[in-house]
Order: sequence, then structure tokens, then C-alpha cells
Amino acid sequence: MKEYIFLLEEPVGNKEIKIIASGMTEAFKKAKQFRKNIVQDTKLKVNMILKGVRYTD
Repeated sequence: MKEYIFLLEEPVGNKEIKIIASGMTEAFKKAKQFRKNIVQDTKLKVNMILKGVRYTD
């Protein structure tokens, strides 16, 4: 498994999220859903950037 680290850039500040997934596609789908929930709750623009990947056991 890998830990994908995404940076969410919001107007009020940045937030870093970590998603454990087996592949990039799975991680991106989860991060995109997380971002979508924030946008629906706050009505603000949120940019998402892949910051890095950490390999775990």
C-alpha cells in the first residue's frame, strides 16, 4: 500500500490530507470526493495538488 499526500489550497488556508490506497487512480478518486465535499460545504474554490507518495508496508 502507498500513502498519497494531497495539498488542498483553500482561500482560508492550506490543508494536507493523506490517503492510503493501492494505486494512484484509487487515491485520486478518494481525494476528489473529499475535495467535492469541502466545496459543497463551504461554497469556496479549492485547488488540489499531489504533494507526494509515501511507501508503506
